[in-house]
Amino acid sequence: MNFIFNYFKAKYICSARLCAVCFLNYILLVGITAQNTKESDFYTETNHLGVVKNFVNDYGGNGNDALDDSEKLQEAIDELSSLKNGGKIIFPSGTYYLAEIQLRSNVHLVIDRETTIIPVQRQNQKNYKIFQLDGQNEIIKNVSIRGVGGAFKVDLRNLKNKNVGVFSCGNVENFLIANFHVLDDYTKFSAVTFGVSAFKGGYNYASRGVIKNASIKNANYGYGLIQTQAARDILFENISGSGGVTLRFETGYDKMNKLQVGGVFNMVARNVSCENGNAALMISPHSMHNGSVNVDGVYAKNCGFAVRIEKGYVKKGLKSLNLVPGIYEPSEVKNVTAIYGNSAQLKSKHFKYMRCHLRNLITVDANHTLEKIYSGPSIAAVLNGAEGEGKGKFLVKVSNVSSSGFTEDQKDILYEEDTYLCSEN
Repeated sequence: MNFIFNYFKAKYICSARLCAVCFLNYILLVGITAQNTKESDFYTETNHLGVVKNFVNDYGGNGNDALDDSEKLQEAIDELSSLKNGGKIIFPSGTYYLAEIQLRSNVHLVIDRETTIIPVQRQNQKNYKIFQLDGQNEIIKNVSIRGVGGAFKVDLRNLKNKNVGVFSCGNVENFLIANFHVLDDYTKFSAVTFGVSAFKGGYNYASRGVIKNASIKNANYGYGLIQTQAARDILFENISGSGGVTLRFETGYDKMNKLQVGGVFNMVARNVSCENGNAALMISPHSMHNGSVNVDGVYAKNCGFAVRIEKGYVKKGLKSLNLVPGIYEPSEVKNVTAIYGNSAQLKSKHFKYMRCHLRNLITVDANHTLEKIYSGPSIAAVLNGAEGEGKGKFLVKVSNVSSSGFTEDQKDILYEEDTYLCSEN
């Protein structure tokens, strides 16, 4: 306590009220640099407690045909979940066709590295998921889906219905998703999504979980590997993406904003990378009040930015609800590296941050059909539009930022006012 008193005495001669404010700010800044990174603080392993079953030998799954194995897998999950300690289901190498699998408490899926999961083809255009870590008005606990010996594959190419996600997280507590690689084809959703779910007349969301050793290839600009809209106490580690945003802390779902439910709290990430995409990391509150984010290790090569931080705002269609621009509690992002490239994924709203002499390199990206996306030069390592005072502004401590291949006078960190007005000629 004497240390804190002396700290403020040396800094300020102030009233008791001002010292209280100073103390609060000091605690907040110390807190964001002291986040837990031990996996055991986010997930407690339980997959060794129950029985062990083989999906092929014990339940008739077939990794050598193109038939739907969803019903067989759901029956296996339901059976194991009914046992006292649940158990794990081993997937031998092969190709399995699955959709709308509902994970249940105390069940673990262990998938061989030589395995490929393909979503069952759908004739309609309705949204769907492959795996749902989301209890129906109940919280499922102690579950995991993991590759063994390396990363298993999820193949989203060659689908008639591209409105598909891989993992949907809602009513789940104490979970692990690890060792997987998604072969995307600019589909509509992020591979892993976190949102609110109905629970006892209200809403709930995922808590205490780990996602690690995960990657995606050819993701859509507006999506990517992971999007968290509602979650608490989650660790993301060793995640990478080609295309889109690898880790998107963006709470923009209209229903959540209207009801003011959800948001993200105590998000911790280590080693997040992007190549040929939008950004490795995005922080955008829309009109939600979120907790803290702590990120250490961001790498981007040929991406628009390594880190995008957007100020809070209220969508035009929601202004009648008297919402206020959202924020994040004081957060930290450190150890950021950006490598310049000429074919990053871009949106026209960011052209104003690009040097005028580079804009002739911008072309339309033909891979995107959902909205107009461009291919062009990387803009900067960090865009921090939340810096400063005013509505929707919030503190993100960004440190140890470096870049390579950009023009010599390019700033590593751009702020909202760092724009360039270029003549059309």
